[in-house]
Amino acid sequence: MFRKALATLLAASMMISFGCYNTYNVTLDELSKATEGGTSGAVKLATQGGEDVLVTENTKIGVTDSEGKYHAVSPFNFTLTRGQLVAPDEDLLLNRSDIATGNVKLVSGGKTAGLVISGVVALVGLGLAVALTAPEKKGFGKE
Repeated sequence: MFRKALATLLAASMMISFGCYNTYNVTLDELSKATEGGTSGAVKLATQGGEDVLVTENTKIGVTDSEGKYHAVSPFNFTLTRGQLVAPDEDLLLNRSDIATGNVKLVSGGKTAGLVISGVVALVGLGLAVALTAPEKKGFGKE
């Protein structure tokens, strides 16, 4: 029973790991700045909400098409022209008119810490539940 519960908790935590990111929408003109790495390998983009986000080689970026599907793009290795988006690493070719918005996903420290803490609390709670509901140990030959 304990193994099944542990496997269930592990599977659930893997499924909700997307919650560790904050997603920012950027215009396509701003996203096109990430086609070049600049001199430091990092580019600052302005979000539609007015915040500045820093894009590095390890940042998750992409586009959402007009049907709502997200397409990941490798930073500094794509081309965004007036007519289309070409991302060779992802084997992606989209018409610019089919793209609704650009996206930048940054790791959220608070969400990640909350996820880890809730996982630890769930495991401790499960261990306590097993320990408290276990039958009393009986010696040899006792009923």
